[in-house]
Amino acid sequence: MLSDNIRKYRKLNHMSQDELADKLKVTRQSISLWETGQTQPSLDNIVALAKLFDVSTDKLLSADESEPEPVAVPQAKPQNDTPSNKKKYILVVCLIFCLLLVIALILWISGIFGAKNNGEPSHTIPGGTIITTDPPESTPNTTEPPESTPNTTEPTQTKPNTTKPPQTTPSTTKPPQNKPKDIYGYLKNFVIQNGTVNGDHCYYSNTADNYGGYASESFSLYYWADTEKIEFCLHSVLNDTFSINFYIYVPKTHTGKYTYITSYYYRDTGVSRYEATGTIVASDFTKNYPLPCSRYTGATDMQNEFMEMSRQGICDLLSCLERFLEVENMEYSFDDLGFTKF
Repeated sequence: MLSDNIRKYRKLNHMSQDELADKLKVTRQSISLWETGQTQPSLDNIVALAKLFDVSTDKLLSADESEPEPVAVPQAKPQNDTPSNKKKYILVVCLIFCLLLVIALILWISGIFGAKNNGEPSHTIPGGTIITTDPPESTPNTTEPPESTPNTTEPTQTKPNTTKPPQTTPSTTKPPQNKPKDIYGYLKNFVIQNGTVNGDHCYYSNTADNYGGYASESFSLYYWADTEKIEFCLHSVLNDTFSINFYIYVPKTHTGKYTYITSYYYRDTGVSRYEATGTIVASDFTKNYPLPCSRYTGATDMQNEFMEMSRQGICDLLSCLERFLEVENMEYSFDDLGFTKF
């Protein structure tokens, strides 16, 4: 299929989706939609892809007969149950049993001889003859303990203050430090464990009404393995021709700043008609806060209208994100992400 061939030749040429998008002058979302088969590139883009990959258009459009690329899924190591290991195990068990048997025999023999002596001291001479001596009780006066002269020996209990129990000084005990926030790693593990693998990315998606949005929209969490990106996306179909997506990217290190992208694009090709990007400072952002823009592409007379549409869409995405963290019982709250005024 064309989608599989695009992904295969992109990886053979050691290019990421971002790099391929830059060479073709399209968005990375367009490349993603082509590779997942949701949209098809235009004829001009097909010719450009074939030229870039140094293959013919027929080969690019032909069915891919090679085996699909395996997806790395962690598997449990098979247990090594070879016959040699079973023999070793049986041998070890037998040795332990024999050792316990010898110890029990020694204890049994010692008990017999101890019972014959009745607790009396004895001397053993060569030849094995046992000679018992008179018990020490015949001279009781010589074996009296020193406690019989209490006046000369003072008990240690008369000085209880000489030994002080150790005490813990509260001021020397430091409270445990707060666990550093690893929001990126937590979200990455969530989408890998609960999402769906599709080529070189994983995604977890639901209709937005599960998180307070509209049933006609979809709310998704993506992890892109080739670029190490975590993104939240709110997708809305406008009509038969256009769709609009709102993205927020989670950085690896929690800084309280998030990059956003809004894209108003053709559904059949994935090419953007209007697109804007910028950085949100979470602690300052409110529902009425103007959306900062560092780059805009599209008709100049539509910029203000599109930026207002983008602001409303990003606010809808953040509202779904706040509800998503609650519904999915996430370890981190919306405040942990830094949006304390939203």
